[in-house]
Parts: sequence; structure tokens; C-alpha cells
Amino acid sequence: MVHVTIGDSPKKFLLLIDSAASNTWLFSNDCKTEACEKHNSLGEGDSSSLKTEDTPFSITYGTGSVSGQLATDTIHLGSLSFPLTFGLATNATQEFNAYPMDGILGLGRGNDFEGRISAPRIMDALSTSNLIDAKLYGIHLNRASDGAKDGELNFGQANEGRYDGDVNWIDLVSNENGMWEISVEQAGVGDKEAEFTGRSALIDTGTSFMFLPPADAASLHALIPGAAQYEQTETYSLPCDTKDAVWIAFNGQRYAISTKDFVGDEAGSGLCWSKIYGRQTFEPNQWLVGDVFLKNVYTVFDFDGGKVGFGLKGDANRQDNPSSTTTTSGGDATQTSNPSSSTKSAEAQVSPTGTMQKATEPGPTGAAGKLNLSLSLISVPFALVVYTLLST
Repeated sequence: MVHVTIGDSPKKFLLLIDSAASNTWLFSNDCKTEACEKHNSLGEGDSSSLKTEDTPFSITYGTGSVSGQLATDTIHLGSLSFPLTFGLATNATQEFNAYPMDGILGLGRGNDFEGRISAPRIMDALSTSNLIDAKLYGIHLNRASDGAKDGELNFGQANEGRYDGDVNWIDLVSNENGMWEISVEQAGVGDKEAEFTGRSALIDTGTSFMFLPPADAASLHALIPGAAQYEQTETYSLPCDTKDAVWIAFNGQRYAISTKDFVGDEAGSGLCWSKIYGRQTFEPNQWLVGDVFLKNVYTVFDFDGGKVGFGLKGDANRQDNPSSTTTTSGGDATQTSNPSSSTKSAEAQVSPTGTMQKATEPGPTGAAGKLNLSLSLISVPFALVVYTLLST
């Protein structure tokens, strides 16, 4: 998440960085629901330059929904300041009671649905204001259990210090919802390969987990010794001492997912909950790939180039792909090792019924330079599922 300020208001707002959502919003002072009262909010009395309007907005997420009216003011993001039209939420569902963020920083590609905010988005505003060199951003998500607290968000250019060699660029799959969708070549566990064809991944910084259609989740977990579905729910358990990494191949390169990231909290009897769920979030061939994967790579989202890039640091998360002759190098890494099942920070928490209990992920605060902004992220302990739905 990232801290921002608005206009001349002294308040700081903690916003979730969401690559799957294009709309930015904050809680409004006029919101009286329980969720709003637990967060920082903004209103006309807070900033002398805030201009509100009667235009409504309404957004439904995978967990929860918000609605309200539009407002315009100057947003201060690190050292950069620029005008932005955003939402002020006067209604928020109870799911937001458990989330620490005061709103969403929408960094998606844009989509058209009823109730959306019809105004230039964050990246448009930065680009047209000539505040960044290129319309792209890079993100490194730290793993709270490592204690590094070195998460980072880069606007305008990638941070080459976060990866070795080159970024592996993957062209976007054309879609109508503005998601960062790329083709999946294959996936597996350790030296075992599943038989997936025609799959794609929606890359989403706003989702803590991974969601695969039920049949795909079953096929992947079948490659993990001792993994089992919990009572015909979307939830799986697996041995807490699982050692083989799950991997996904994109454009000729396999990327390992550390057991630290896909092995969750203890379920009892030496088992832990898996953070890869069997739920179809969009189309039957689409996977929703969130922070469980993204903590293992440095990710670059390129708007003008229409592509997503992954970089790796060293070889910890780099695997040879025997099914392809293409080789690439690049980016940020984490070491595959035994999970610490007692770790709670930034981890998924799943009840025995398979219902996800809320928690969250990282966020930025920081300093920046002109034309290319670098924000350091802060780790916030909670697990989140906020993929944006297209209907309200």
C-alpha cells in the first residue's frame, strides 16, 4: 500500500495498490457505515481545493463494494503532485471493516462498466503532466516473514537494481475488461508438469492469493504429495513441510513460487492451508494471479507497450524450461524453502469451512525523484481478495 495526501489536507491516506482496478477512491466524511468510521476519510472541510460533484460511482469487488460521488483535487504521491478526479465513498460494505486501507489506488489499464469513474486515471495524469518518462510502473512486493521491509513501487521506469539481466516481456492478451492478462505456457510442481493448455493469467497486485478454476486447482494440487481438497470446498490443505515449489511458465521462462508464499497457516495434524484456491473468478480458462506469485518476481506493467515484464534476482526462482528453447533472464527473487507455518503477517488466513478471513499486503510511502518516482512499500498484515467485477 502507499501513503498519499490530498490538496492541503494534513491527513495521510493508506491506499491499496491495485493493478486490476482502474478507479481510485477514498472514504468520504459523509459516509456513516461502520466500515467508513474505521478509516481516514476526506471531505470539503479537509482541503480548501477539494471540489465535489454529484456524479455517482459504484464499484463491486470480489469481496465488498463501495459507492459515492466524484471529487477532484491535487494528489500528492511521494514528491509528485498532480490533479486527479477520484471517488469519495459514502457507502461501503462490511467487508471493509477488516481492511486497513483508506481506499484504492487504481493502476489498471481501464475498463468500461456502469458506475465507473469516467476521468483520466493515475497513469494518464502522471503521463500528461510530464511527470514520468514512460507510462509504466514496476513493483517489488516484500515478504513480511523475511523482515526485509523493502517493498517498492517505481513510476516511469523499472528499477534495474531489482533484477539481474533482462526483463522477460510477455505481450498482453486482448480482452474487454482492461486486465493485465498474459498467456500461461505451463505450470507444475517441482519436476512435475501439469497438462494445461490455453490458460491465461490475470496479474493482480490487489489480490493476496491465486485463484484457479476448480479443475485446474485440483490438477495442480494433485502434483503436491499429501495435498487434499477440504470437504469439497475451494480450499486445499497440504503438508506444512512441503519442499517442492509450484511454478508457472511465461514466455519460455519458469518462475518458482516459494513454499513461504503458497503454504499458509496451520490446519492441524502437520497440514497447512494452501493459498491457491479452486475458484473461477472470471472465464474458465483464466487464472487470477496475485501476491502469492508476485512476491517472487519484480513486475513491470507497461501501458504503451501493452505488455507485462518479470525480472528475477539471482537464480533462486529461475528454472529451466525443458519444453521451450527460449531463454530469458531478469528480476527479483525469493528462495524456495520450508514454510514457517506459524507466520501470520501478510499471510492468508482460511477457516476450516474454507471461508477466507480478511487480512492484507504491502504498501508504499517514500521519496522520489522528478520524472521517475520510487516509493518504498510498507508491509501490512492482512490477506486480501479484491479483484474488480465488471458489473455493479
